[in-house]
Amino acid sequence: MDRTRVLGSLEFAKQFEAIVEGPKSREVSQQLEPRSEELLGALSWLTDNNETDRALLLVSLLWRFWIDKGHVQEGRKLVTRLLKLPGAKSRTTTFGRVLYGAGMLAFRQDDNKEAKRLFEECLALSREKNDGASTVRALTGLARIALREGDYEKVKSRSEEARRIARIMNDEWSETRPLHMLAAATKMEGNLQRARELYLENLALARKLGDQSLESVELDNLGSVALHTGDVGGAKDWYRQAGEIMYKQRSMYMLPYLPLHFSMVALEEGKLERAVKLLGASETLFESSGMAPDPDESVERDRTVSRLRKAVDEDKFSRLWEEGRKLSLDQAVQYAFET
Repeated sequence: MDRTRVLGSLEFAKQFEAIVEGPKSREVSQQLEPRSEELLGALSWLTDNNETDRALLLVSLLWRFWIDKGHVQEGRKLVTRLLKLPGAKSRTTTFGRVLYGAGMLAFRQDDNKEAKRLFEECLALSREKNDGASTVRALTGLARIALREGDYEKVKSRSEEARRIARIMNDEWSETRPLHMLAAATKMEGNLQRARELYLENLALARKLGDQSLESVELDNLGSVALHTGDVGGAKDWYRQAGEIMYKQRSMYMLPYLPLHFSMVALEEGKLERAVKLLGASETLFESSGMAPDPDESVERDRTVSRLRKAVDEDKFSRLWEEGRKLSLDQAVQYAFET
């Protein structure tokens, strides 16, 4: 790439700067996806040529897109290389956004130690700059780490602090992230009724704000709560509503959960062969996205695998698993919806 084309790519991404963080972020991803390779090339060129300010700006605009569309591995490699440059350590708001984005990329790849370091650095800079929105992001990131570590009290304390700051700013979209984490910790503690209330509260906020991505997330979580309370029919309905949005948005962050959750439904309904195939399909989608399951979902997945391995002959399990792994995205979604 030459400089003219690189700067043109940066200008293209900059047109979404006002909405890249907010309810319309998934719509931005749809606009960025056709030019994904070009944007990665531009970031690589800026990094190679030590144009760190422009490179940092571009990362701040792209990291959510990388997660949404399953480009985490290649995006994270470039960000890691960028952050090693001497000029990348500027104490700016943009740098704070990049620290958080880099933390989320690390978190999605299950690199908790690096994610925690980046979130803590982001939090320190955010407080130094008195940047409320960035502080909310960093605290929520640290709550994610605590959830993966099983420290539910820390999840709640981080999330409650972040939520208070968001409310002081009168920023409902920022509030949705710590509210989601509060619900997740409450679910993991086993208080399903309270978790349901919190997820419903966040679902209402998502719909009010027009955030369809968050809407799909909380519909999906309500399905899991229903499943754990024995309401298999209700779980299927929640999961189907969530899945329809995920599939429409082609969200590679969320779509791997669709066959995983319908596998859990199939298991409860005694459809063991279908459950194993759906697990295999989910595994392939997680691998292709370059992301690990969220903390609470990892527990669910491991529990489902364990139950199915006890119920299904080993050779049969392996055969069905491989059949599921061979399903395309469209086939996996269709097979899940047929459950």
